[in-house]
Amino acid sequence: MIPDRVSPADLGILRGRVDAVTVPALRNGTADPVFPSGHHVSPQQRSIAAATLLRGTGLDAVPTITCRDSTVADVFSRLSDLLSVGIDNLLVVYGDPSGSAFDRYEMRASHHLIDWVDRTSNGRFSVWAITNQYHRDQEREIARTIIRQEAGARIVLTNAVFEADGVLEYRDALRDAGLSVPISVQISVIHSLENLSFVSQKLGIPVPIGVQRRLRRDPGAGVEVAADAYRALKSEFDGVHFSYLYRKQSPIPVYTRLLDLIGIPFQAPGLNGELMAPDQLVR
Repeated sequence: MIPDRVSPADLGILRGRVDAVTVPALRNGTADPVFPSGHHVSPQQRSIAAATLLRGTGLDAVPTITCRDSTVADVFSRLSDLLSVGIDNLLVVYGDPSGSAFDRYEMRASHHLIDWVDRTSNGRFSVWAITNQYHRDQEREIARTIIRQEAGARIVLTNAVFEADGVLEYRDALRDAGLSVPISVQISVIHSLENLSFVSQKLGIPVPIGVQRRLRRDPGAGVEVAADAYRALKSEFDGVHFSYLYRKQSPIPVYTRLLDLIGIPFQAPGLNGELMAPDQLVR
């Protein structure tokens, strides 16, 4: 969920249909309702603040932290506040420094940040880590994922997928290498072929040929593609995380349609954003 994409009236629509909402670590924009325009905050400051506000509504929120623009003092000063409002899940994403920026970072790899959070909180947080099945050197990425587990990660989340091909083989390779924590698959909802092409080039996520052809035949098929991926993968992983690739509008209508398609009935008014499917949140 991106705070400035959602109105307070949206907060009841998905309640009971998801376990939690993740809040990405993004720099604040000019229309950010959490911080006034021009007030500099780090990506994780923004994410933690938004998650705390959401938690105040009774929704289970998962803030995102990253090595990017992070300091030990910045994160440490907020951990106890998170626990005090009932937030005990954290998503640690990439953002590892490189090149000329390397020396400006206190945390120089995501497993350093995971280890520091786990030790500092005495294991009171369930820390999630990312693994990238598209990395050019898969053996290296698998080894780094194992290191994140050893550092204290309690769950591993894949990079975005659009269909089952490829991700199951990567899951098996992780297990064969010794990964024992739960693995959650991230299924991304496609807004349009143009948007998908942009995200694919920017983030290095390959798009299956079959998905491209399907979108050319039906430009509005993104929700159906995600629903098909969910049906194929829900029993193969320990959890399912949904994300929406188009960040310029509220994802509420898209997620509502998706949840209807996959048979998760409306129960009571709930939330938006990047979502965890019911009964899949690891404590």
